[in-house]
Amino acid sequence: MNWVVIMIVAGAMIGGFQSSKHVDFSGTWSLDLKKSTQLPESFKYVESYSMEVKQTKDSLITMARLKGSGQDVKFPLTAYALNGSEVFREDTLRKSKRWFTASWATTGNFFIVDSRVEQEGARQTEQYTQHDVWELINSKILQISVTQKFPNGKETHSERRVFHRVN
Repeated sequence: MNWVVIMIVAGAMIGGFQSSKHVDFSGTWSLDLKKSTQLPESFKYVESYSMEVKQTKDSLITMARLKGSGQDVKFPLTAYALNGSEVFREDTLRKSKRWFTASWATTGNFFIVDSRVEQEGARQTEQYTQHDVWELINSKILQISVTQKFPNGKETHSERRVFHRVN
């Protein structure tokens, strides 16, 4: 009986205290506009949207590119700290400020980003929270589920962004 307990404890120590394996999102991803749902109104004019992801053990960095309406826009990179620290990012192009934290689900299969956002609008600055869940459906499909919650009873907005791996 003691031998069994020792084996269970040893197994837990060997397997349980090692860092869990995380999904690797590295690569270039192209947004599938037809399979994505509830995208913002501005995506009506988008011809293509791609995202390059570089992932290390302590960060995930994205750089997005959008083409449409005769424009080719490269957005500033976004760096997610994978240690739970809050990161601030100001995007002067989209007139927004974000404070976000990133984490892995316990299994390491889902990447979660929680943000507080201030978005400058034509009449006023809008504030909301955003919850993003990244999931690798298979080696070639990345799904990002986005949920935005607004104060003052404004309806919650949810969208699903489906990307296909380019390389």
